[in-house]
Amino acid sequence: MKGLRYLIICPIVLLLASVTMGIHNYQSAKEAMRQDLTRALRQFVMDESQQRLLTHSMATLHEDMVLTLNDPDQYFCAQLTIPSLKDTSHVALCLMERNREEAFREEAQVCSDTLLWHSTSADAAGVFIALKAYANPTFCSILSHSSQRLPFAGALICLLMLSAMAMKRRGAEAETAVPVCSSDIPSGIHLTPMQEQLMEMFASAPHHTLTKETICEALWPKKDHPEDTLYTFICRMKASLKRQSDMDIINKRGKEYQLTKRAQQAEDQ
Repeated sequence: MKGLRYLIICPIVLLLASVTMGIHNYQSAKEAMRQDLTRALRQFVMDESQQRLLTHSMATLHEDMVLTLNDPDQYFCAQLTIPSLKDTSHVALCLMERNREEAFREEAQVCSDTLLWHSTSADAAGVFIALKAYANPTFCSILSHSSQRLPFAGALICLLMLSAMAMKRRGAEAETAVPVCSSDIPSGIHLTPMQEQLMEMFASAPHHTLTKETICEALWPKKDHPEDTLYTFICRMKASLKRQSDMDIINKRGKEYQLTKRAQQAEDQ
């Protein structure tokens, strides 16, 4: 049993590594989307037809005003290479001085770099048209664009390892539990009246095994949903038996309890 306690470190480390890799790959996918937005925005600014559109938009702009650009030809979206960005992207522009703080305040999943496009028709020297692209792909879209096969495989292996360890632990507990006879049940231990009643039930039951329903009906006949009470009661009784004897109560298949005698090798482990 002690070996299993140390072995559990392996799946935990594997799970942490898988989660870390998954988060890194997710952030890498967002960075690739940001770069795609920035590249498409540069191509948008360099196109002469779009420059005329920008110049025309200046007539409706004043300083610190942010305007969402209406792109009737969808030129900007056509430059994007990542499909999940095409339907959720738009370009915003404003007049901004070069050395001023960022004027854009819009929140989005992915944002491009801010590009400054100089125009000789600006009202004041040093004032530029600033452009920024935004996109709001869904979480699943970003996840599908990232590489998650290896993190998913690592997490799956981790779950399989934990399941195998849990089964092995149950098997080890079952192997180290020794059946008892009525003469083995100690009489000099100090128990509460309810605990003594349960011990008497175990002593008279075939193979000293009782179902959860039998215990609940005997100890709490009028209580609704006594399962939680039973769990706490058994835990306290197990602790009391462990302090005063070599007896133990094990859970068999989640449906019944059996009074057993702990083997010496179980104590050593």
